[in-house]
Amino acid sequence: MLEVDTGADRSAGTSETTVGHRFFEPGLSLSVSDLTDSRGGYSCHLAEIDERALWIDLPIRRDGMLSLSVGQLVTARFDRPDDAVYVFDSVVSDRRDDDRAPFGLAVPVSLLRRPRRAHTRLSLVLDASLDAGEHRAADAKVVDLSAGGVKVICEHDLGLGDEVVVRCDVPGPNDVVPIEHAATVRTALLYGRTPGGATLRQYGLRFADADSEMRDRILDTIVWNTTNSPGAG
Repeated sequence: MLEVDTGADRSAGTSETTVGHRFFEPGLSLSVSDLTDSRGGYSCHLAEIDERALWIDLPIRRDGMLSLSVGQLVTARFDRPDDAVYVFDSVVSDRRDDDRAPFGLAVPVSLLRRPRRAHTRLSLVLDASLDAGEHRAADAKVVDLSAGGVKVICEHDLGLGDEVVVRCDVPGPNDVVPIEHAATVRTALLYGRTPGGATLRQYGLRFADADSEMRDRILDTIVWNTTNSPGAG
Protein backbone atom coordinates (compact mmCIF):
# COMPACT_ATOMS: atom_id res chain seq x y z
CA MET A 1 0.00 0.00 0.00
CA LEU A 2 0.97 3.67 -0.37
CA GLU A 3 0.28 6.31 2.20
CA VAL A 4 0.10 10.07 2.44
CA ASP A 5 2.44 11.88 4.80
CA THR A 6 -0.05 13.34 7.27
CA GLY A 7 2.56 15.78 8.58
CA ALA A 8 1.84 18.23 5.76
CA ASP A 9 0.77 21.76 6.65
CA ARG A 10 -3.02 22.02 6.21
CA SER A 11 -3.50 25.40 7.84
CA ALA A 12 -4.48 26.91 4.49
CA GLY A 13 -7.04 24.19 3.76
CA THR A 14 -5.60 22.88 0.51
CA SER A 15 -2.17 21.29 0.85
CA GLU A 16 0.29 19.18 -1.06
CA THR A 17 1.29 15.99 0.72
CA THR A 18 4.11 13.53 0.13
CA VAL A 19 3.25 10.01 -0.93
CA GLY A 20 4.40 7.30 1.49
CA HIS A 21 2.74 3.87 1.82
CA ARG A 22 -0.89 4.16 2.90
CA PHE A 23 -4.23 5.33 1.38
CA PHE A 24 -3.65 3.52 -1.95
CA GLU A 25 -4.89 -0.04 -1.70
CA PRO A 26 -6.70 -2.46 -4.03
CA GLY A 27 -10.38 -1.62 -4.39
CA LEU A 28 -9.93 2.14 -4.04
CA SER A 29 -12.45 3.99 -6.21
CA LEU A 30 -10.84 6.55 -8.54
CA SER A 31 -12.03 9.14 -11.03
CA VAL A 32 -9.58 9.49 -13.93
CA SER A 33 -9.60 12.15 -16.65
CA ASP A 34 -7.33 13.76 -19.22
CA LEU A 35 -7.13 17.30 -20.63
CA THR A 36 -9.59 16.51 -23.41
CA ASP A 37 -12.28 15.36 -20.97
CA SER A 38 -15.01 17.91 -20.33
CA ARG A 39 -17.43 15.74 -18.36
CA GLY A 40 -15.74 15.22 -15.02
CA GLY A 41 -13.80 11.99 -15.37
CA TYR A 42 -14.27 8.25 -15.72
CA SER A 43 -14.86 5.82 -12.86
CA CYS A 44 -12.43 2.99 -12.19
CA HIS A 45 -10.82 1.05 -9.33
CA LEU A 46 -7.29 0.43 -8.22
CA ALA A 47 -6.76 -3.28 -8.88
CA GLU A 48 -3.15 -3.82 -7.80
CA ILE A 49 0.06 -2.01 -6.88
CA ASP A 50 3.69 -2.75 -7.59
CA GLU A 51 6.90 -0.75 -7.33
CA ARG A 52 6.39 0.78 -10.76
CA ALA A 53 2.71 1.53 -11.09
CA LEU A 54 -0.83 1.77 -9.82
CA TRP A 55 -2.76 -0.71 -11.97
CA ILE A 56 -6.37 0.29 -12.70
CA ASP A 57 -9.27 -1.47 -14.33
CA LEU A 58 -11.20 -0.04 -17.28
CA PRO A 59 -12.11 3.65 -16.72
CA ILE A 60 -15.74 3.86 -17.85
CA ARG A 61 -18.87 5.98 -17.58
CA ARG A 62 -22.25 6.00 -19.26
CA ASP A 63 -20.98 7.42 -22.58
CA GLY A 64 -18.06 5.01 -23.04
CA MET A 65 -14.54 4.06 -21.97
CA LEU A 66 -11.51 6.33 -21.65
CA SER A 67 -8.87 5.29 -24.17
CA LEU A 68 -5.43 5.38 -22.52
CA SER A 69 -2.03 5.10 -24.17
CA VAL A 70 1.48 4.99 -22.75
CA GLY A 71 2.77 8.52 -22.14
CA GLN A 72 -0.69 10.05 -21.76
CA LEU A 73 -1.08 12.60 -18.94
CA VAL A 74 -4.00 12.05 -16.59
CA THR A 75 -5.46 13.48 -13.41
CA ALA A 76 -7.00 11.17 -10.80
CA ARG A 77 -8.94 11.82 -7.63
CA PHE A 78 -10.38 9.84 -4.76
CA ASP A 79 -12.56 10.67 -1.79
CA ARG A 80 -11.80 9.63 1.79
CA PRO A 81 -14.98 9.74 3.91
CA ASP A 82 -14.77 12.09 6.89
CA ASP A 83 -11.49 13.49 5.57
CA ALA A 84 -11.07 15.18 2.20
CA VAL A 85 -10.72 14.69 -1.55
CA TYR A 86 -7.23 13.78 -2.81
CA VAL A 87 -6.02 14.63 -6.32
CA PHE A 88 -2.86 13.60 -8.14
CA ASP A 89 -1.40 13.93 -11.63
CA SER A 90 0.26 10.98 -13.29
CA VAL A 91 1.19 9.49 -16.65
CA VAL A 92 0.18 6.17 -18.20
CA SER A 93 3.41 4.21 -17.78
CA ASP A 94 2.34 0.71 -18.86
CA ARG A 95 -0.31 -1.23 -20.74
CA ARG A 96 -0.87 -4.97 -20.74
CA ASP A 97 -3.31 -7.58 -22.00
CA ASP A 98 -5.15 -8.00 -18.73
CA ASP A 99 -8.82 -7.03 -18.63
CA ARG A 100 -8.75 -6.96 -14.83
CA ALA A 101 -6.04 -4.28 -14.66
CA PRO A 102 -4.87 -3.22 -18.13
CA PHE A 103 -3.47 0.25 -17.38
CA GLY A 104 -0.56 1.23 -15.15
CA LEU A 105 -0.29 4.79 -13.81
CA ALA A 106 3.10 5.97 -12.59
CA VAL A 107 3.15 6.18 -8.79
CA PRO A 108 2.70 9.89 -7.94
CA VAL A 109 5.28 11.81 -5.96
CA SER A 110 2.69 13.94 -4.19
CA LEU A 111 -1.04 14.35 -3.66
CA LEU A 112 -3.15 17.47 -3.37
CA ARG A 113 -5.47 17.34 -0.37
CA ARG A 114 -8.69 19.31 -0.81
CA PRO A 115 -11.25 19.85 1.92
CA ARG A 116 -14.74 19.40 0.58
CA ARG A 117 -15.78 22.47 -1.33
CA ALA A 118 -17.56 25.42 0.16
CA HIS A 119 -18.51 26.31 -3.43
CA THR A 120 -20.20 24.14 -6.03
CA ARG A 121 -17.69 23.47 -8.80
CA LEU A 122 -18.15 22.77 -12.49
CA SER A 123 -15.74 20.50 -14.37
CA LEU A 124 -15.73 21.95 -17.88
CA VAL A 125 -12.67 22.48 -20.10
CA LEU A 126 -12.66 26.04 -21.44
CA ASP A 127 -10.24 28.06 -23.53
CA ALA A 128 -8.98 31.01 -21.49
CA SER A 129 -6.28 33.64 -21.28
CA LEU A 130 -4.20 34.49 -18.25
CA ASP A 131 -2.66 37.93 -17.80
CA ALA A 132 0.06 37.88 -15.16
CA GLY A 133 1.16 41.51 -15.25
CA GLU A 134 4.74 41.58 -16.49
CA HIS A 135 3.96 38.54 -18.64
CA ARG A 136 1.92 39.07 -21.77
CA ALA A 137 -1.44 37.35 -21.79
CA ALA A 138 -1.00 33.61 -22.38
CA ASP A 139 -3.32 30.84 -23.48
CA ALA A 140 -4.63 28.60 -20.72
CA LYS A 141 -7.24 25.94 -20.06
CA VAL A 142 -9.81 26.37 -17.31
CA VAL A 143 -10.55 22.86 -16.02
CA ASP A 144 -12.98 23.72 -13.25
CA LEU A 145 -14.90 26.76 -12.11
CA SER A 146 -16.68 27.86 -8.97
CA ALA A 147 -18.02 31.11 -7.60
CA GLY A 148 -14.83 31.34 -5.56
CA GLY A 149 -12.19 30.62 -8.20
CA VAL A 150 -10.87 28.47 -11.02
CA LYS A 151 -8.28 25.81 -11.74
CA VAL A 152 -6.17 26.47 -14.83
CA ILE A 153 -3.42 24.69 -16.75
CA CYS A 154 -0.92 26.77 -18.71
CA GLU A 155 2.76 27.33 -19.47
CA HIS A 156 3.11 30.40 -17.22
CA ASP A 157 5.59 30.10 -14.35
CA LEU A 158 3.74 31.65 -11.41
CA GLY A 159 4.31 31.66 -7.66
CA LEU A 160 1.95 31.39 -4.71
CA GLY A 161 0.36 34.76 -4.03
CA ASP A 162 0.87 36.10 -7.56
CA GLU A 163 -2.01 38.15 -8.94
CA VAL A 164 -3.42 37.41 -12.39
CA VAL A 165 -6.45 38.27 -14.50
CA VAL A 166 -8.47 35.33 -15.85
CA ARG A 167 -10.60 35.68 -18.97
CA CYS A 168 -12.89 32.97 -20.35
CA ASP A 169 -16.36 32.50 -21.81
CA VAL A 170 -18.69 30.07 -20.01
CA PRO A 171 -21.64 28.53 -21.93
CA GLY A 172 -24.97 29.87 -20.67
CA PRO A 173 -28.68 29.31 -21.38
CA ASN A 174 -28.89 32.11 -23.97
CA ASP A 175 -25.30 32.99 -24.89
CA VAL A 176 -21.80 32.69 -23.51
CA VAL A 177 -21.18 34.44 -20.18
CA PRO A 178 -17.86 36.34 -20.22
CA ILE A 179 -15.74 36.03 -17.09
CA GLU A 180 -12.91 38.52 -16.55
CA HIS A 181 -11.65 38.87 -13.02
CA ALA A 182 -8.54 39.30 -10.91
CA ALA A 183 -7.43 36.24 -8.98
CA THR A 184 -4.66 35.13 -6.65
CA VAL A 185 -2.58 31.96 -7.04
CA ARG A 186 -3.40 29.67 -4.10
CA THR A 187 -1.91 26.36 -5.28
CA ALA A 188 0.76 25.55 -7.86
CA LEU A 189 1.78 22.13 -9.20
CA LEU A 190 3.84 20.82 -12.08
CA TYR A 191 1.34 19.18 -14.44
CA GLY A 192 3.57 17.68 -17.14
CA ARG A 193 5.00 18.39 -20.57
CA THR A 194 3.48 18.80 -24.01
CA PRO A 195 4.66 16.53 -26.87
CA GLY A 196 6.82 19.51 -27.97
CA GLY A 197 8.54 19.65 -24.59
CA ALA A 198 6.86 22.73 -23.08
CA THR A 199 6.27 22.55 -19.33
CA LEU A 200 2.63 22.67 -18.21
CA ARG A 201 1.70 23.92 -14.75
CA GLN A 202 -1.57 23.68 -12.86
CA TYR A 203 -2.76 26.55 -10.67
CA GLY A 204 -5.64 26.96 -8.27
CA LEU A 205 -6.79 30.58 -8.45
CA ARG A 206 -9.04 32.34 -5.97
CA PHE A 207 -11.07 35.28 -7.25
CA ALA A 208 -10.11 38.54 -5.56
CA ASP A 209 -12.95 40.63 -4.10
CA ALA A 210 -15.66 38.96 -6.16
CA ASP A 211 -18.93 40.77 -5.54
CA SER A 212 -22.26 39.05 -5.04
CA GLU A 213 -23.43 39.90 -8.56
CA MET A 214 -20.45 38.13 -10.11
CA ARG A 215 -20.82 35.12 -7.81
CA ASP A 216 -24.51 34.84 -8.68
CA ARG A 217 -23.69 35.04 -12.40
CA ILE A 218 -21.14 32.24 -12.11
CA LEU A 219 -23.48 30.12 -9.98
CA ASP A 220 -26.25 30.55 -12.55
CA THR A 221 -23.95 29.27 -15.32
CA ILE A 222 -22.79 26.34 -13.15
CA VAL A 223 -26.37 25.30 -12.41
CA TRP A 224 -27.33 25.58 -16.09
CA ASN A 225 -24.28 23.63 -17.31
CA THR A 226 -24.72 20.92 -14.69
CA THR A 227 -28.33 20.30 -15.70
CA ASN A 228 -28.37 21.17 -19.42
CA SER A 229 -24.99 21.16 -21.10
CA PRO A 230 -23.73 17.84 -22.53
CA GLY A 231 -20.16 18.99 -21.89
CA ALA A 232 -20.56 19.30 -18.14
CA GLY A 233 -20.26 16.60 -15.58
